[in-house]
Amino acid sequence: MSTKKQKFIIFFVLALLLVALPTTTVLANKQAWKSAISYSNELHQVVDSTAKGTGNFGTNPDGSLHFLITVRGLSGTPTGAHLHAPADTTQTAGVVVTLCGSGPGTAVLGACTVVDGVMTLEGDIVGTNLNGIGGATFFNYLHDGLVYFNVHTELNPSGEARGQLVQR
Repeated sequence: MSTKKQKFIIFFVLALLLVALPTTTVLANKQAWKSAISYSNELHQVVDSTAKGTGNFGTNPDGSLHFLITVRGLSGTPTGAHLHAPADTTQTAGVVVTLCGSGPGTAVLGACTVVDGVMTLEGDIVGTNLNGIGGATFFNYLHDGLVYFNVHTELNPSGEARGQLVQR
């Protein structure tokens, strides 16, 4: 094989590695959390509910947090859905992110919609969505298991279903 051909092959392999490296690094740094959402996880009495669902959360390459949440069996139309912190499963805490509906700060999504009995929320949380805390503090709470999701309805204004975010 000629020297020119060997140099080309080496250059080509190095170029492929450089292109693949950022993707590999981003994938290696991806973090994910899951939430098992249920009316039975609320710390107060819940009225007329069989609400259950799941939440999946994962970091994006730009540092934002993507979420996909589904909840069925709510007693009525959701009035708000939030992330609260810092609190473990035996505590309550203030709203740090309004995902939809009413609540402090700028909601990530506008309305909390229900289609065929299922509330589905999907979006990305960015720094401007955080209420009263910075991004580093929010991610520290996530890593420490101190963030929970809950959804509110007219019949259950304090919360109808809740789920702690657990790192996968």
